[in-house]
Amino acid sequence: MGRSIRILKRSRIFYILVLALLNMTYVSIEIYKSKISKPLLENSKITQLEFAKLESMSNYALLFETAFLIISVIWTLLMFTKKYEPTIKSSIPIQLLLLVSLLILNCTLSWLFDAPIGNLTQLLFGPIVFTSGAVIYFLLSKLLSGCTKYNPGDPSSS
Repeated sequence: MGRSIRILKRSRIFYILVLALLNMTYVSIEIYKSKISKPLLENSKITQLEFAKLESMSNYALLFETAFLIISVIWTLLMFTKKYEPTIKSSIPIQLLLLVSLLILNCTLSWLFDAPIGNLTQLLFGPIVFTSGAVIYFLLSKLLSGCTKYNPGDPSSS
């Protein structure tokens, strides 16, 4: 069990790097797609080749968005396994900090490159909700376990 905990601790860095790489690739695709589509929106005609290029980029963006979401959800679900619970719980602040930092970065890039903010930030909302839900769950479970330890009507809890 000690070996798996050490591997998990080391995997936090890998997890952060993978999510950052997936995020930056996704954002790069969305910014590029935005730059290509702006002139096309001004011109009412889109050729089949231009449409195919935009569709292909959208498919790649969806692939990176899905990978980001799956990795985030798996990491969050690991928090609920008893084997990894202490190690994962200690990484919740790191995960929240990473997601909020990426959100701020994506908003800034949206402003800098005049790209749609929703496109650049949408991949972060699911992981932020899952992680926030895990934080709320752990806080409530800790609070409720503290309440059950002390029962004023039970003479053995004094």
